[in-house]
Amino acid sequence: MAVLRLTESKLSAEIKTGRLASVYLLYGKEPFLITTYAGKLTDRATGGDPNDLDYVKFDTCPDADMLSDCVDTPPMLCERKVVAVKDMEVDKLTPTEFGRYLDIITGVTEPALLILYFPNELDEKKSNAKKLIAAVENIGTVCKLDMMKPPKIAELCVRKAAKAGVVISQEDALYLVDRVGGKMTEAGDETAKLISYAGSGGMIYRAQIDALVPKQLDAGVFDLAAAINSGRRQEAFSIVDELFAEQTEPVNILSALATTYLDLYCARLAMTDRIPAPSAAQMFGLSGGRMWVFTNKTFPAASRLELGYLRETVRVLSQSDILLKSSPVSGRTVIDRTVADLFVCRESALR
Repeated sequence: MAVLRLTESKLSAEIKTGRLASVYLLYGKEPFLITTYAGKLTDRATGGDPNDLDYVKFDTCPDADMLSDCVDTPPMLCERKVVAVKDMEVDKLTPTEFGRYLDIITGVTEPALLILYFPNELDEKKSNAKKLIAAVENIGTVCKLDMMKPPKIAELCVRKAAKAGVVISQEDALYLVDRVGGKMTEAGDETAKLISYAGSGGMIYRAQIDALVPKQLDAGVFDLAAAINSGRRQEAFSIVDELFAEQTEPVNILSALATTYLDLYCARLAMTDRIPAPSAAQMFGLSGGRMWVFTNKTFPAASRLELGYLRETVRVLSQSDILLKSSPVSGRTVIDRTVADLFVCRESALR
């Protein structure tokens, strides 16, 4: 019987019941969650104490015969025999090899538990990946784990701090998540660092976050765009100074700035057509954390900007991209000139 793809919450609920399928395929854009749930499945199947006889892990594609032997060997000390394969490179296999693996995967039955997980992302648009997903859907469980929304990540940071006897407000945790670009792994790592700094019984304040947590490029560039759009020239060039002080490559700064303004432009177009923010985010193929940012930050920011101005910013950024990639002019000069030109666009729009 075919099993539909599960959401994260339904996967979590399934693990809690202990009624596990024979094959799981975990993929998506959030490596932390993918690895975490592979571990949770293993712990559930082995009673939380996996041994070398009943738990076998491969960090890449194992030999087909070896994989077959592993899933066919009965468990010795646990109820289930767990075989985990990380980042199986399905698109590098020949049709014959891939067919052999599919035969093994679709033939797995209890007490074996095969976990195929892809922390480094499985391209579901490619032929073999599509076939693999379809095959597992027919006999097991598929779960796509995309980026978690910032409020949920912030909630997890609050809980992590609380377990260590440290207090951080939901608002400051959300500020932390925004500062690391909405990335769950980075948010967890930075929370651990702040917990260590605050100490048991302590509290994490906004000032500590500013001092100890480096701002990710996307967050810094969004602030740069906000400064430009509001006419705060000194603040804008201070942000540029910070980005270069952190040795950020000019091409990465320009790329992030172009993405920010293109999102603002798309949001403004959606407003013109009276398309709500969530619908617009889905229309532009956004999901998870980026969808949340588009809906809660980009869309409101775009509402204060003229469509003509945003169209002109996209043109300026396109020209800057050509200049940066084809001219001997220094990257810093191109970025400074781009920011200055964006201010000119703003001033022209206000006339």
